[in-house]
Amino acid sequence: METLQNAEAWAVETFGAAELGDVRRTDRLVKVASALGENPSVSLPASMRNWGDTHAAYQFLGNPTISHEQIMAPHFAATYQEAAERSQVLLIGDTTDVNLSTHKATSGLGPVGRGNKAQGFFVHSVLAVDAKDKQLLGCMGQEPFVREPAPEKETKAERNARWRESLIWEQSIQRIGPVPANTQWIYVGDRGSDIFRFWQHCQELGYDYVTRVAQNRNVLVEEEDECEDPTAKHLKTLARSLPAQGAMVMTIPAQHGRPERDALVNISWSQVAIQPPVDGTALHMREVKASLVRVWEPEPPEGVEALEWILVTSVTVNTIEDAWQRVTWYKWVRHEVVHVAVERENDDSTRCSAIGTLPRHAVEVIRLCEALGTM
Repeated sequence: METLQNAEAWAVETFGAAELGDVRRTDRLVKVASALGENPSVSLPASMRNWGDTHAAYQFLGNPTISHEQIMAPHFAATYQEAAERSQVLLIGDTTDVNLSTHKATSGLGPVGRGNKAQGFFVHSVLAVDAKDKQLLGCMGQEPFVREPAPEKETKAERNARWRESLIWEQSIQRIGPVPANTQWIYVGDRGSDIFRFWQHCQELGYDYVTRVAQNRNVLVEEEDECEDPTAKHLKTLARSLPAQGAMVMTIPAQHGRPERDALVNISWSQVAIQPPVDGTALHMREVKASLVRVWEPEPPEGVEALEWILVTSVTVNTIEDAWQRVTWYKWVRHEVVHVAVERENDDSTRCSAIGTLPRHAVEVIRLCEALGTM
């Protein structure tokens, strides 16, 4: 596990400007962050080294007058400023669930996982990464939320009127704010970000995006003949009908108990006009023009599920180099960004364990975002 060469200096720079109402609270935050940064893989008591500091850390994390937003605000601001100075930045959005099912006395939780039996909450985080050198710049934003089961016999109008989990994607960029001038911010998300309304918000605020397709949406494409009327098709159907326009060997990291392997994959792309949904969830009824990219494994090994990614991106694809670059952006998110597992030890302490490897001390940043954000 990679550790910081100077955890204290990092903690001061990252959290030293936090306004918590008392300078002693800020000092305590810096001390806790420094201790966690020295060894991201151990528990909070092991990080603090003695009971006095551990007890003080517990008291700090359990203080109801200190909010997640107060703690993270200086880090969000510093990351925003750093990202604004880069020419091209990937904003990597993902949602982590925190399972607190073993803590029967904890209130205010909601369902997590499948079957709605497990209880906990979710944290949606947005990491900023330089698209050119993959340097992690920091955490741009974070939204904790509790899943609310849909009421029985809920009408479409009632559903559209209440807060829904899918809105977390648009809320994340609304809180970050418009993209500054002279830079390009590209929001990269897995299938959870396949939300038409989210794409429309990206357009309004100046964000580009790369999204893995989940829904087989209606699209318009120009036929190859000279027919003036476009033909309505479906997104996944269209993607799978495109002939291969290139191929390369892609390394698939080890996952789910399977070893790392090399896969020969094909790639194809097209320009599409994605039609707005008719269920009333779109901001407006204008189509979204984008590039459609599909990468797939035509001959997977026996007993192994074939790789297939269908992507939609607002960053126009004109060449095979463009297409592979969009896939690379998504692949880095899919296979190289660490997943942080957060386990609540008791009502006022948190232990995090990082799995995998990240560049430029990303583990420390994510761990603090998670640990300090789940109070």
